[in-house]
Amino acid sequence: MAYYGSAPLKTVFIVLWGFTLQILTAQDTGVISGKVTGPEGKPQEGVHLFLAQTGFGASSEIDGFYEIKGIPEGNYLLSISKIGYREQQIPVSIVAGETTTMDIALTLSTFHLDDVAVFGQKRATIYATRINAPLEQTPISVNIVSKELIEQQQVISLEDALKNVSGVSKFGSYGLSDNINIRGFDIGLAGGPENYRVNGIMLRTPYSDYVEEVQVLKGPASILYGDVEPGGIVNYVTKKPLGYEHASFEVKIGEYGLLRPSIDLGGRLNENLSYRLNTVYETSDSFRNAVMNKQFMIAPSLRWDINEKTVLDLDALFMNNKTTLDWGTPVFLPLARAKQLDNTNFYGYPDGTSEGNNTTLSATFTHFFSDNWKLRNVAAYSNQPRLLHDVYPVYNEENDNVDFSFGDYRERSETTTYSNFLDITGNLQTGAVRHRLLAGFDISHITRPVSSNSTFPISQTTSLNNPVWEDTALSTAPVLDDDIQPFTTRLGLNFQDLVALFDDKLNLLLGGRFSQFTTGRKFRGDATTPDDYSDEKESRFTPRVGFTYEIVDGITAYGSYAESFNSVMSQPDRGLDDPDPLLGKQIEFGTRLSLLKDRFGVTLSYFDLNRENVLQFDIIDPNGSVSDPNNFRANQSGEHNSRGVELDINGKIKDNWQVYAAYSYFKTEVISETIQSGTSEPIDFTGKELPNNPNAKLSLWTHYKLQRGIPGLFLGGGVFYQGDMFGDRLNTDENIIEAFTGVDISLGYQYKNLTLQVNINNVGNVNTFQRSIFDSFVPQFPRRVITSIAYTL
Repeated sequence: MAYYGSAPLKTVFIVLWGFTLQILTAQDTGVISGKVTGPEGKPQEGVHLFLAQTGFGASSEIDGFYEIKGIPEGNYLLSISKIGYREQQIPVSIVAGETTTMDIALTLSTFHLDDVAVFGQKRATIYATRINAPLEQTPISVNIVSKELIEQQQVISLEDALKNVSGVSKFGSYGLSDNINIRGFDIGLAGGPENYRVNGIMLRTPYSDYVEEVQVLKGPASILYGDVEPGGIVNYVTKKPLGYEHASFEVKIGEYGLLRPSIDLGGRLNENLSYRLNTVYETSDSFRNAVMNKQFMIAPSLRWDINEKTVLDLDALFMNNKTTLDWGTPVFLPLARAKQLDNTNFYGYPDGTSEGNNTTLSATFTHFFSDNWKLRNVAAYSNQPRLLHDVYPVYNEENDNVDFSFGDYRERSETTTYSNFLDITGNLQTGAVRHRLLAGFDISHITRPVSSNSTFPISQTTSLNNPVWEDTALSTAPVLDDDIQPFTTRLGLNFQDLVALFDDKLNLLLGGRFSQFTTGRKFRGDATTPDDYSDEKESRFTPRVGFTYEIVDGITAYGSYAESFNSVMSQPDRGLDDPDPLLGKQIEFGTRLSLLKDRFGVTLSYFDLNRENVLQFDIIDPNGSVSDPNNFRANQSGEHNSRGVELDINGKIKDNWQVYAAYSYFKTEVISETIQSGTSEPIDFTGKELPNNPNAKLSLWTHYKLQRGIPGLFLGGGVFYQGDMFGDRLNTDENIIEAFTGVDISLGYQYKNLTLQVNINNVGNVNTFQRSIFDSFVPQFPRRVITSIAYTL
């Protein structure tokens, strides 16, 4: 079995070598330097300066000085930006062998209110934490996959981005959605949006080029976001207008039919209006037979800079995606047997796909009452109709083949979300004490009518070694009946106070949230409301407390305690009349180091996370269909624990040398849980580890831009290690997914407006698996080459 031939690699390196030879004659370079000052003439540190549409840039030092070296001779636009100040673009001419001096004076603005400084512990994570404070003063664990890292690794999926984050693992995705574990606990396996955010508001949308960075807020987050799973939150920060003219056209090509052209352009319509437009089309096959993926996305964004204190952002996302549903190996096939098979084998239905549309609209209104007080209101609407057709391949141990005894399943759904949150934040000084305050109100309303058809069982069988799908009659596509609409309404009031004492050396975080959760059904059209019907309501208060203390300059200790809850809908037909909420509690403490003049950050943390009232399902008929909801009875016997350590490193050793590293070691444990299958003895999982959670995980990535020799040449590389993990709930030896180490490399060159980049993922062609949510094993991608060519204006 060969995953791919050597021809693509040869072609890539021939093109790259030829490209490099053409530019070796253009090596005469110059330097630009100067000093950056603020409105009062004081030096400004951490100002980002770069030559537009190039890879040349620097950040100003503590004395305000900056220097950019190795710039080819020519005319450029010098872009200057810092949070809270107006962006500037200044024409500059570079002469070979000379130093051009350019001093910069900044002016205050509200234009990029919610940007994030990229490196070190000075980053302010406004969207994820809703507090405008640097990480070193926030007792909350937040990891950021920056836009620089996304570009360096040519990330095209959420899975690609999260491999850089400590404590995060994934279930084997079968095409329907990204299934993520954070600190050992799954978030949103059922496809719900509770633990996903876009610019801080509850939405679950597929990853694409509208995303500028990915933020992971770890641990219970109910104080900020209401009823959520306790593992954490994944938040997308979207691309916003930059305030100046720019355009980029890029094409990514790769093995297995990857073709991915994209456009990113923007500018100003007038002095107060700026825009940005991102669009991408993607089509690709897979190393697995008959598996494909298609996506089209367009994301326009408009910013109205109403005045110096008020900004309105309007964002839209229109997306269509279609992907093959692929369970990997047949359900219940042992991993030892799966390793003997060809990883390209596809056992499902070739036309079994998930296809959907996504229309999302949002408006963000931001107003500064003063330098210290700000109001931000975000309103959003999302509509996501989807049709999926799934066939369940099942391993028949007796005949050592594949049958389809679980049948097939077609589902049509339409998820509509209305969300709004209002935050008022500000600073208040009371004597020697500074308060950074947050008062917020949020509300969301989600409806999701669902119709389904199924055929059970399907008598067809096929071979493990040579699967062939026969022309078999399957269920028809259902018609969506939306006269009865299941809904969920959430509302919450939260308050936080980050109290700074002793010149900000000691910071205390005190906060709480009152949440109300309502579930029910809307009856309309021909549907009549039952006489005994009533909505289900639940409310709860959740606290969060924490501290940070600056031991010495650059070293900070922190600790926190937080709770979360996630309401569980009643299921009377499954014996769950009055469910308890899923509860989460976490203690965390650690230390943060800020090095190299705050350009380099190190965080070491320990956490102990617990969740109880975990929903599980007893199986009534072991021979029944997994697509039959009446074959399950609910129970809440589960209590789980996860505890361990995480180490996160990010920053710049030099302006042209970046390093990202993440390491985690933790262990999950089932404190109590039993599941009944038919009339057999209950299965007791007490003491077992939760599957798909490697005890150890390491990622290390570095990226370097040459400033001498061949300016414009850049290279990167990374090592990604994942330790052993159990592939089933019973922790059997035969289903242990063994540890593996993957290596990725990147090489590219930028010459004037043209950039060529080649990424090779999984260089060693490591063969491994992930477990899906239904006890099958999904083979992971072998070696893959992705080449991009980008032209910027």
